[in-house]
Amino acid sequence: MEQRHAQLFAEGLEQARLHVERFGHLAVAHTDGRVQEGFDLGRWLANRRAHTASLTMEQAEQLRCLDAWWNPPWPLDWQRAWHRARIHVYEQGQVHGGDNRMGLPCWLQRWLRHQITHYEQLHDGQVMLLAELGLTTSEVERFHAWPGRRRPTADGLTVARAYAARHGHLAVSQPLVVDGFALGTWLNRQRQRQRSLGRPTRLGHHLTALDAWWNPPWPVAWQRMWWACRHHLTGLPEGLEWWAAAPNDQHAAAWLGEQSARRPLLQPRQQSLVDELLSLASEVPMRQPRINNAAWQPLSGRLPARSHIGGRPSASGRSWRPSSTSPTLDRPGGAFRQL
Repeated sequence: MEQRHAQLFAEGLEQARLHVERFGHLAVAHTDGRVQEGFDLGRWLANRRAHTASLTMEQAEQLRCLDAWWNPPWPLDWQRAWHRARIHVYEQGQVHGGDNRMGLPCWLQRWLRHQITHYEQLHDGQVMLLAELGLTTSEVERFHAWPGRRRPTADGLTVARAYAARHGHLAVSQPLVVDGFALGTWLNRQRQRQRSLGRPTRLGHHLTALDAWWNPPWPVAWQRMWWACRHHLTGLPEGLEWWAAAPNDQHAAAWLGEQSARRPLLQPRQQSLVDELLSLASEVPMRQPRINNAAWQPLSGRLPARSHIGGRPSASGRSWRPSSTSPTLDRPGGAFRQL
């Protein structure tokens, strides 16, 4: 029996040697019963990997001599991708970190960016193999430092998720940069892509789960003010914090007063959002004088008399009109108060 096992191993080893002569490696996928030239090398190698403890020291060394990474401690598809990348490097020269991988085949761009993104989680052997391609630690650092760096979608979603968890929304301005990532530009690009397609993208669904109004049909600045007004009315939810340059309560109140006055001009869904805020504020902001009573007294005597045609003057002699400065916010109650 032992002699038969040795004979079978020798047959498999010879097929492995022929494969290495042709392809340069043993990162062969499990062929799942598909036999080439009368021998299923993929299954034979898979069985050897699964039962390495049964190999003799001599057999294990023979396989290592054919391919040092015939049984890597990482997924075999990674090893196959590396060999494919090595062929490109042999033909075109080593890759480097300063050009955003432009000019490389799409598959190689994606694979290299994935390695860079997860570089710190790679096995030491993987790091060594990437260095053979030219992607050393210093080149990875150079990649991250390159101006205008485009980062993978997973990176953008991760940054967006962290921002939404911190501030409660994704209505960010285009210049916003978070931890070196141009989140505002990235989100704007996703909005444009989704609108051009005319339907939610898969990434769009993820972003909608973070903020239902991340891609509004009106200006993002309007949506950002809506969030500020809502947070001023209800109080900032636990765990959230104000974003940079967030409007104060007076500014938010003035904005809501303006939206209330021009409500008929808003889109239906905007009107619903404004109604939601007005409901939180308990009532529509009242009309109020532009100056208070103390300031009015010394000023009133210096103004020319006004005719009262078309209406009765107010008791104070002052005219009233909707104020663009709007009501203020009552901090303790979290709602608008009348002046």
